[in-house]
Formats: sequence, C-alpha cells, structure tokens
Amino acid sequence: PNGAGKSYLIESIPWTLFGWSRTDKGEVRSAGVNAECVTEVEFEHQGNLYLVRRQLVGQNSTVKAEVHANRSQVAEGVRDTAAYVHSILGMDAAAFKASVFAEQKQLASFSRETPAKRRDLVLRLLGVTPLDDARDAARRDARARSTAHDQARRTLPDIAEAEGRRDQRQIELVAAEPALRSAISGAQEARRVASESEATYERLEAVARSYEQLVAEGKGYTRDRDQADAEIVRLDAELAALVTLSDELVAAQAAAAPLDAHERRLRAAHAVADAERALAAIVLPPEPPEPDEAGASALLQDASKAVAALAGLDAQMQAATTDRARTEEAVRRSSSLTNEAECPVCGQALGDATAQVLAHRHEELAAANTRVKALTATLTKSRKVNKEAKDRAEAASKAVVAARSARLRFEQAKVRHDGAVAALARGRVLVDPPAMAEEVSVLERAVARARAAGARAAELAGRLSRRPQAEAELAAHRARRSDADEKRTALLARVKELAFQPSVAAEAKADRDDARAKAERAQSGAHQAELATTRARAALEEAERRLEDARMAHAKLDELADDARHLSRVSELLSQFRNTVVAMVGPTLASHAAALFNELTDREYDELEVDPETFDLQITDQGKTYGMDRFSGSETDLANLALRVAISENIRLQSGGAVGLLVLDEVFGPLDDERRDRMLLALEQLKSRFQQVLVVTHAADVKEQLPNAIEVVKLPGRRATARLVV
Repeated sequence: PNGAGKSYLIESIPWTLFGWSRTDKGEVRSAGVNAECVTEVEFEHQGNLYLVRRQLVGQNSTVKAEVHANRSQVAEGVRDTAAYVHSILGMDAAAFKASVFAEQKQLASFSRETPAKRRDLVLRLLGVTPLDDARDAARRDARARSTAHDQARRTLPDIAEAEGRRDQRQIELVAAEPALRSAISGAQEARRVASESEATYERLEAVARSYEQLVAEGKGYTRDRDQADAEIVRLDAELAALVTLSDELVAAQAAAAPLDAHERRLRAAHAVADAERALAAIVLPPEPPEPDEAGASALLQDASKAVAALAGLDAQMQAATTDRARTEEAVRRSSSLTNEAECPVCGQALGDATAQVLAHRHEELAAANTRVKALTATLTKSRKVNKEAKDRAEAASKAVVAARSARLRFEQAKVRHDGAVAALARGRVLVDPPAMAEEVSVLERAVARARAAGARAAELAGRLSRRPQAEAELAAHRARRSDADEKRTALLARVKELAFQPSVAAEAKADRDDARAKAERAQSGAHQAELATTRARAALEEAERRLEDARMAHAKLDELADDARHLSRVSELLSQFRNTVVAMVGPTLASHAAALFNELTDREYDELEVDPETFDLQITDQGKTYGMDRFSGSETDLANLALRVAISENIRLQSGGAVGLLVLDEVFGPLDDERRDRMLLALEQLKSRFQQVLVVTHAADVKEQLPNAIEVVKLPGRRATARLVV
C-alpha cells in the first residue's frame, strides 16, 4: 500500500553504499524504534562478493560503516567506505542514483514537458548541468573583474604627483631636524642650570628646616619652664594651706564621735513609734470555734453508702427488666403453640399441656412485672435518700472549709498582734514613751550635727592625705624647670652656630623658580621641535605610502585586466566544452535509445529518433516520421523507458562504472492493463542489458506476473515489515 515504505526499502541501497538519504540521519530510523539501525547490501562484481554494512548507533545517531570483500574486511569508517565503493563501482552517489533509479515522473517528463524542461532534466541526469554552472560562474567572474578594472581605472592616482609630494616632505624633514637638535641642546643646558639652582636651594632649605626645628624646640622648652613656674607657685600655696587644716580636723573628728550612739537611740525611738502604729492598726477578731471534722466525715460515709445502695438497686432493676423482656418474648412465642407443637424442654408433643404452658408463661410475665414495679418504687425512694445524704455531706464539707478559713485568719491576725506587742516592749526598754517625742527632735538635731562634722573630717583628711603627693609634685616641677633652662640654653648656642639668614634662602628660592621656568620653556620648545620633526617624518611616510599605493594600484589594474581576459577565455572554453559534450551525448543517447526501442517493440517500427538538442522523441513508421502525439500510450511509455535506460547506460559509460542494476519506481501506476502488459514484456527484454531489474509498484496483478517479489506490509504506528513472496 501507499506510504508503507516500498521506495524507502529500495533507497536503503544508496544509503548503505554511499550514505545518501532524502532525510536527515536522525529521521532514518523507523518511528518508535530506539534500537540500533543496521543495513547491509551484498553484491557480486567482477567475480568478487562484497558486503557493505552501515549503522546508526547511540542517542546522537552516530554513523558507522564498513566493507567486506570475499568475507574479509577491507574498509572501515564513513569516508573510507564511500571511497572504496566508489573505486569498485566507478561512480559516486549522484551518478549511481541517476544511473540506477528511474521514476515514473522522470519517464513522463520526456514526452509531457516543454522542450526546455525536458532538456534540463536530461542534462541534469547526464551530469552536464555542472558544466553550465561552471560556465555561468566564469562569465560572472569575468564581468565582475571587468567592472572592477573600470572602477579602478577611474580612481587611479597619479604616480608623478605622488613622487613630487614625497620629495617635498623629504625637504621639510631635512629642515626640521637641525632645529630639533638645537632645541634639545638648549633644553639640556637649561635643565643643568635648573639642577644646580635646585641643589643650592635644597642645601639652604635643609639649613632653614634645621633652624625652624631648633626654634620650635626652644619655644617648647620655654613653654615647659613657664608651666613649671606656674605649678611651683600653685603647689607652694597649697602646702601652706594644708598646715592650717590639721587643727580643724581634730575638732571635726571630736564633734563626729557621738554619731553612732545618737543614731542607735534614734532608731529605737522610731521602732517604738512604728510598733505603736502597727498595734493600733491590728484588729483582733473573736476566736472562732474549731471545725467539726468528725461530723463531716460521718456524713460523707453515709452519702457513700447511699450511693452504693443505689448502684445495687440499679443492677437489680436492669436484671429484672431484662428478665421481663425475656418473659414477654416467651409469651409471644407461646401464643402460636398448638397441641401438635413440641415441648421446648423434652421435645415431645404438648397435647393437652398446651394450655398449661401458656398459663405458666403468663404467670411468669405477671411475676416479672410485679418485681419491676416493686424495684421501681424502691429505686425512687433510694434515689431520694441518696440525694438527701449527698446534700447533707456537701453542706457539712462547706461548713468545715469556712471554719478552717476563719480559724486561719484569726491565727494570722494574732501572730501580727503578738509581734507588734513584742516590738513595742523591746523599744520601751530604751526609750521612755512619755518624753519620746521631745527626745526624738533633740536626737535628730544631734545626728545632723555629728554627720556634718564627720563629712568635714573626711574632707579634711582627704586634703591632708595629698600633702606627700603635693610635695613630690613640687620637687618634680622644680627639676623640670631646671632641665628646660639647660636645654633652651643649649639650643640657643646651636642656632648661633647655623648662622642662618632668611634673605639668602629667599634669593635661592627665587633663583630656583626662575631656572625651573627657563628649563620648562626650553623643554617645551624641544618638544614642539620634536613634534614638528615627527609630523614631517609622518608626512614623509604617508607620502611614501601613497606613492607605493599608487604603484600597487597601477599593478592591480593590470592584474584585473589579465583576470578579466583570462576568465572570459575560461567561460568561452567551458561553453565550447559543454557544447562538445552535449553534441557527443546527443547522438550516442539517440543511438542507444533507438536500439533499445527496437528490442522493446520487436522492430515493429522503423526507428526511434531523439533530437540531440531538445531530446524530443519521434517514431518513424513505414518511412514517415511522426511525433509522440500520433501514438498510443504504450508506444509513448516504451519510448520514454528506452530513453531513460539509454541515459543510465550513458552515465555508466561516462563514469567508467559497470552496475548491472536498474530500479523502476512506480512506472505502472497510470498504465491500463494492455499498456502494463506491454511494459512487462519490455522489462523482459531488458534482461539482456541488466543482471537485475527491481520494480517498485503497489499493483497486485503486476506482482503476480513477476518471477520474484518482496511484499511490504504496513503495520500500525507508522511501521512496516517486508517478506519474500514464494
């Protein structure tokens, strides 16, 4: 069926031999198949047996290829395999395809297309089209070189003018170089003078720095001496004042001595006052009775017994209710008993005892109802008793809790009251309550005076403790003053030795600045002269470059003229060569096609003619030549087939190869039964020219007439399988 992969199965031959495929290698594998793709082609050629194998492996579809000759490996790798197959068959993939494969659309094009398209098809199959491309490319290159030559000639520079410009630039450079040398010499002399002035200034500047440093140090020693004098005056006054403070310290210490006794007595007075206030604030309530713990415990036990009794009655009531339900079920079942029913105890027929059984069941039910009724009354009474006992127990428990709380509050108040009484008693031992208010006022004033005296004594003691330190500081400042005087005297002597004169240093600085300015001006002049020389040299180099460019442009113009002339000649030679090839191919192709047409038609017609220029087909019948429109489809198909086979033979002759294989792809599709039979007979005639003819078709009746067949069966999921039909 269409789309099963018949053509693809045949195309696996050029894929295996040369790696040729209509699709990318990633699409060569069948849909849904992730295993390795392996193809093998085995063929016989000139007495040798060859096996070519090509594989696609891995996720990246890596191609591997190898060739075996007479069961021994002779080539491996994609390039080596293609080269080896080419050397055996004498043709590459393009020649192999054009020589071996013939499709229905190619055969139909020979008679249906316009002469121009038919000519292009034949020349493309014969491999002449690359000659046309080469000729056209040579013509384009020749025109491009000619255009470039014309453009270059219009913009060609004047060599004489370029040489004059170069000579002028050389004169300018020769004039600039002496000025540069003079400027460089002046700059060097100015730098020498500036260097000497700089050295003189730096020497005087060093003396000035030493002078300023000595002056600064002398000022520092003067400040140290002045500060030491001020400290000596201050410390002398401080030590004189400390002498008068010793007597005041003794008096202050005596006034502060009774402070501890006054403070103890004052604290006792305050404690008595606090105890009296605390005792007055405490209200001692009447002592409450002890809680009735035993009575409450007895009531709780009574309540527990009532609960237990109620639980027992509940259990009896539940058992009685269950028994009554069971008895009611027995009465219900007994109501359906007859004299023939079996006794539920012994299993014998009841007979006259049926009435007795029924009466017994009703008596049991009445007794059960009586028990339930009696237990209900007892249970109601017990619940009432239980509630009363529970209420009494709860009331007794609450009374005990309240009594405990009242007792606790009384005991806490009594503890506070007893503590206040004890504190008051302890205070009254030290202080007489009737005179306590007046004594407290006196004690507070005495404590204040003693505290002030103590603070003053501490202050005086602190000041007096500094006396040794003040004496040491006084000695240190006197030594500091003496040292500063000595160092200041030494510095004054060193300043005199320097003999520094600020006016001389100022003159040296002015000379240095003037020499620097002159050196900078001289350096700037030298730099300008150097720039002028550099510009003159660059201008000379530019003039020389332009002169060289002008000479190269003249030389390139000659090269462009030669290239245009040579390429034009090449295009003419390629055109002549192409016409020669076509002139040779046309008659040869016509001869081969005519001979094959005679074989295919059993020489029914005089001759098949092929126009060597347009490759138009004509048939001569009984001495008269006709176009293909005059004949039926069968003759047209056979003529087209003859021309296509002749093209294949011509390609093999041109390439030097010898492949005894012909593949006809879907050449039977548009043929009726008669034309199909004629075509099959024609294929039989081709056995003398080809060792193997493969026909691709989806016509089942054609398959039945072929000696061998491979059937391609389409499977679900865009897959197919092939089998040999025996």
